[in-house]
Amino acid sequence: MSRRERDTGPHPVHGQIGYLQLPAVDIAQSAAFYQTVFGWSVDAEHGSFEAPGMIGQFTKDLAPAPGGPLAWICADQLGATLNRVAGAGGTVRGRPQRDGGERWLAEIADPAGNRVGIFAFAHTAQPQTMIAVRDVAASSRWYQELLGLVSDHGGAEYERLLADGVLVLQLHQRSVEHHHGLVADPDSAVGNGVLLWFGEVTDFDDVVARAERMGVTVVRSPHRNPPEGQGNGPGHREIWLKDPDGYTVVVASPDGEAYEV
Repeated sequence: MSRRERDTGPHPVHGQIGYLQLPAVDIAQSAAFYQTVFGWSVDAEHGSFEAPGMIGQFTKDLAPAPGGPLAWICADQLGATLNRVAGAGGTVRGRPQRDGGERWLAEIADPAGNRVGIFAFAHTAQPQTMIAVRDVAASSRWYQELLGLVSDHGGAEYERLLADGVLVLQLHQRSVEHHHGLVADPDSAVGNGVLLWFGEVTDFDDVVARAERMGVTVVRSPHRNPPEGQGNGPGHREIWLKDPDGYTVVVASPDGEAYEV
């Protein structure tokens, strides 16, 4: 590796866009916007930024351009990114459009009025489990403490819980109807035939320790799937627990973590 690559990273190849000047009315506000929405590393004092594969600078020497060339910036989660746009002083310009079934496209304006494109790759159907609970806030704390999930909503009636920025569990108060009616019969037992399965959990041993510390009811103690001597199959470890409402929760280490040799 050359000294230049060690100091500044790989040299841009011929034809690659390697530096971008973004017009700004308020440099600090624009810097905060791109940091909040896209995770860019910014230096508000000097107006510089680092983005994946690119560096650049916010400048007052250029006028914001609502027309002209349009830069498209990748987003991992369309909805969450658009919400951050509005919350950080930008504007979403119309509903997102699907492009050939492969990606979603949306146009926004940053705080200075620059027209910016956002694209997010389209996904196939993904599980986003919702369970009915007695105490949304208490259940949210339970899953956050046990599994390290992150609240994306909060409140007494409804909660969204994320893992690595992806929605994995929704909690709904059992006796609240909202616009869709009750999601469960408050007088019936919960979870018959349902397992809430959380796989690929890297810190499996830490989860087991946290469950013990929290006094969680254990349905099946830590074990290998399949049992020792029966080959590999998933080759992971599991623990089966009961959550505060009586749902059975299965926590599994990554497949192959308990590979049998």
